[in-house]
Amino acid sequence: METKHCLLLLLAALLAGCTTITRYEARTSAGPARAADYPVYLYPKEMRVPRPHEIIGTMTIRDTPFTVFGGSFESEVAQLRKRARKVGADAVHLTSVEKPDFLHAKYRMDANLIRFTDQWENVSLTEEEFRTYLNAPDQPLDSIEGIWQSSDAMQSRIGIIRNDTKVGRHFIGFIVSTQNPTWQRGDKKLELARGERAGVYRGFYFLDDYRRKGVALSLTGSRGNVFVIPMSDDEMPLIFSKE
Repeated sequence: METKHCLLLLLAALLAGCTTITRYEARTSAGPARAADYPVYLYPKEMRVPRPHEIIGTMTIRDTPFTVFGGSFESEVAQLRKRARKVGADAVHLTSVEKPDFLHAKYRMDANLIRFTDQWENVSLTEEEFRTYLNAPDQPLDSIEGIWQSSDAMQSRIGIIRNDTKVGRHFIGFIVSTQNPTWQRGDKKLELARGERAGVYRGFYFLDDYRRKGVALSLTGSRGNVFVIPMSDDEMPLIFSKE
């Protein structure tokens, strides 16, 4: 009987050890929970978080001596994102990552779950108000001004309007509409200055996770109604077409 009891305890330990061990430590009050499909952004250890933020809590993921092989980086990150949504975080910032090795079956991670604390620049124009501006008979428009449809997966539409409230900036691009729930109507998406010749502009494009990407744009197409933003080598470029 004693042997059978020991075997049952060992089996229970093995079953419990088949999954990773997670520990969460709160640093400040949690916010409203996010939807299950809310795109919590991931910043690797070597990257500086591009916006001011506070740490809602920290989370660690570890394995046990009985953890079975088969884990992946993506599966552990999914656990981090799930907890981040639960506490109302905007992003996950990894602070350490250890790969599987001879003694460890799965990835081990430490991360900060963070909430942005700044007010993102926003253009307070409705689409109707912006179209009124674009269609005003006495309004001299630059070729870049207008509403542009992006080829991104979120079907984003961006309005570009002249704005020199920041030194070196001539135009600002803002969200007219998007399916990305982390971005609101009017949020800044582009900052541009006129380039060395007509139809050329230089500035910054803000990626979905708010990282800033330097860009040089040239209006192309038969009516100057297209521009392209190259992305990284493994990503398709973003193509913007004027409505």
